[in-house]
Amino acid sequence: MVEVRNRRWTGLAEHHREQLRLLLVDALALAAAGTASRDAQRVLAGLRAVGGGEVAVPWTDLRLSAPTAVVATSTLIHAWDFDDTHDEAVVHTASVVVPTVLAAAATAGADGARVADGLVTGVHLLSRLARMTGPRPGVIRTAGLGSLAAAASAATVWGLPDNQVEHAMALSLGAALAPGTRQAVVDGSVAKRIQPGLAAQFGITAAAMAAQGVEGPKGWLSGEFGLTPGSGARWDDLFSGEFEGSWVALKPYPACRYTHAALAAAEDLRDRHPHWADIEQVRVHVPKGSAYELVSRPYEDRGAPLVDAQFSIPWQLAALWVTGRYDLSTLHGGDLDNPDIAAAAARVTVEQDLPASAVMTGARVEVRTTSGSHTTEAPMPGAEGTSWETLTRKVESCLRVAAHDDPARATVELRQLAEHLPELDAPGLVAALRRCAPTTSDRNERR
Repeated sequence: MVEVRNRRWTGLAEHHREQLRLLLVDALALAAAGTASRDAQRVLAGLRAVGGGEVAVPWTDLRLSAPTAVVATSTLIHAWDFDDTHDEAVVHTASVVVPTVLAAAATAGADGARVADGLVTGVHLLSRLARMTGPRPGVIRTAGLGSLAAAASAATVWGLPDNQVEHAMALSLGAALAPGTRQAVVDGSVAKRIQPGLAAQFGITAAAMAAQGVEGPKGWLSGEFGLTPGSGARWDDLFSGEFEGSWVALKPYPACRYTHAALAAAEDLRDRHPHWADIEQVRVHVPKGSAYELVSRPYEDRGAPLVDAQFSIPWQLAALWVTGRYDLSTLHGGDLDNPDIAAAAARVTVEQDLPASAVMTGARVEVRTTSGSHTTEAPMPGAEGTSWETLTRKVESCLRVAAHDDPARATVELRQLAEHLPELDAPGLVAALRRCAPTTSDRNERR
């Protein structure tokens, strides 16, 4: 049998494996930081109320059924909107794939090699499907296509043959491309943080049915009402070409990815002109289009300040100058209620006057100071890849937010897990996860 491309860890180039190692460490660290989110805590309380199970949720004492554990872990990873983004497909892969492969492994006693294959499959498929479908009105593609990627990831971890993997995806069609997912962003609702997990919950459930011989519609991909109607796309086409993980970027800022280039340009200007009292006006130039429109509006606290801030270029740049930083501590500390930032945001205007772009791209920022005007441009940061040194700083910041007693040690342990993942047998995988992402009780015992 000819092995399908972009399905197996062993079939990837080493630099692609390294990207997935970075992604896994990033996701698990973000899950730790997610435990400090009040919104995530409420979600976990709701999930606990509907029943327990045998799948451990990282960094917590929760044990839930596999589908429910997927929602919990996904919410923790996505809680601060700090997780990865495929800049062309516009999807967060880890919040769908990582919770799914961990839960699938726990239900079947799978080893690290199977988990690694599930990571490869899920990251590639979610990104490829999102690029194939393109933007759709009202659709957040992470939530809109997450069920299919999760189904394929779980089925791969369970070692199902390709025809059953495809049936798992076909059964997930009922949760695909819902045109209301984007309303959460428009309204500034924390529901955005939950949607990837709910999609993945549907997907792992569909995969369990496919494993028992349940079949989905044959036209799920290119049929009249499939994902890409009339395209003629086939199963094999999904795995052709380059590994999609090549274009997955790890976020340097806890914010909507569309704000990142403006933040990078503003940081450069802030370093040269650090005193807000000297700044008369800040003007930001970003591409035309509806995606950038969401982050370009004047800042307004509509009752969900976390989401409103993370989708507001004016607020983020104001925070950068007023407090000297924009990072996870900005959101986790008391800065969301800082009236000085809200007042400063009124002096930051955003103009959508750059050419429209089908992908996330750069921005230009101008400041008018008491001594004159200054301008800088920045490409989308992180698109060129992330080093372990850069990721280490991010991981340690996440662990500090999670009140971890030794972030440096925990960061090393997470990296060791990622580096040795394909070599771990099933008991070794369980032990490594418990050591690297310990329960609350385990962490208390270590202190």
